Amino acid sequence: MKNLITITALLLLLSVILTPQTGCNSEPDELDGTQWSLIEINGNELIEDSYISLYFRDEGVWGCGGCNIYYGDYSTEDPNILRIPGVGRTEEGCISPEGVLEQEAEYWDAITDAAFYSIADNKLEIDNAMNQKLLVFEKIEELPMNPADLVGTGWQLVSMNGEQILEGLSITLVFDSDSVATGRAGCFSYRLDYTASGDDIRWGTGSWRSGELPQELENQALSYTDIIAKGANYRLTAERLEILTAKGDVLVYTALEDSEEMVDS
Repeated sequence: MKNLITITALLLLLSVILTPQTGCNSEPDELDGTQWSLIEINGNELIEDSYISLYFRDEGVWGCGGCNIYYGDYSTEDPNILRIPGVGRTEEGCISPEGVLEQEAEYWDAITDAAFYSIADNKLEIDNAMNQKLLVFEKIEELPMNPADLVGTGWQLVSMNGEQILEGLSITLVFDSDSVATGRAGCFSYRLDYTASGDDIRWGTGSWRSGELPQELENQALSYTDIIAKGANYRLTAERLEILTAKGDVLVYTALEDSEEMVDS
C-alpha cells in the first residue's frame, strides 16, 4: 500500500508541474519543446547505468536527475542566456547504481548554476557565469506521432527494460479517450488521466485498486506502476507501443486483439 501512496503522490505532482504555465517571456525560444539526455557533467561521463534527462516545456523544465523527478522554471535572453533559478524534486532514495545520489546532487548544483547555453550538432551545452562547461546533453529524437492514433487502442505489456513479463502476470493499457487510460497490472487495476502532444505523453492524476498476488508477481506489477508514472515519450505502430520514461526506462507493448480483453482491463 505504501508503494501505491508514493505512486499516487508522484502522479499528482506531475499533473501540477506539467500543466502549461503562463510566464513573463513573450518571445518563443529555441529551447521550448526540446528534450535531452545528459552525457557529461563537470567534464565527466555519467556513472554506468545511470540516466539524467531534461525537458523544456512552456517556460518550465522537468526530467529525472538519475533517481528523482525534478521540475522548475527557466527563462532565456539573448545572447544565449539561460536561468534555472531552482528545482523542486521528489524524495526517493535510490541505492543503485552506486553513487547515483551523489551524482544527482552534483547535477542539481550544476543545473541551477546555469548562466549560458549553446546548441550545436544535436548537443546542448550549459555553462556557468564564468563560461565554465557544466553540462553536455544530447538531443532525444522527436518522432512525428499523432496522439489521436492512441485513442481506442489496447495493449499488452511484454517487457520492461528488456526483461520479459513473468508468466502468470498480465499487464494491460487501454486508451479509452484522448485524456483517460485504464488497465490492469496483475492485482492492480488503474485509471490514469493523460495528455499527449506530438510524441510526448504525460500522466496526470490517477486511481488504483489493489488485490493480492504471489510476491514475485506483485513486485513486478509494482515496478510497472512506478515506471509508467514517469512516462515522457511514446512510439506507436500498428502492432507495437513503446513508452519511454524520464528515467530512461522502456515499456514495450503489443496490441490486444480481443476487444473483450480491452473492456475487462
